[in-house]
Amino acid sequence: MICPFCNEETFIKKKNLTEGWKITGTVDVCALCGKELKKVESKVNEDKTDQSRSRLAALLGGDFAEKVELSGSADRKFCRNCQHFLIHPFKSVCALTDKEADPMGECPHFSAK
Repeated sequence: MICPFCNEETFIKKKNLTEGWKITGTVDVCALCGKELKKVESKVNEDKTDQSRSRLAALLGGDFAEKVELSGSADRKFCRNCQHFLIHPFKSVCALTDKEADPMGECPHFSAK
């Protein structure tokens, strides 16, 4: 939820209203600024990522709606993604060759998990 007072993404916190030592009721308040929120004002605003993306587009003068995928990143055969890679607290081992394996190393015996 976006707080109408501090304009930050926050969540609602319940606060007890007291009179002396007696609790007379509860109200909803912003967890960041502590101002009282009314139930009518709990509108769903624009998503924060959309706001950030539009600010970035305004700053750089471009449209960043599509996701950019780096070429060659999907076909890497790292040992950490291999089914023969065994993780141990002291040493990472390839179960196929029984040798120490580098998690970010590439192996000719790669087979996906």
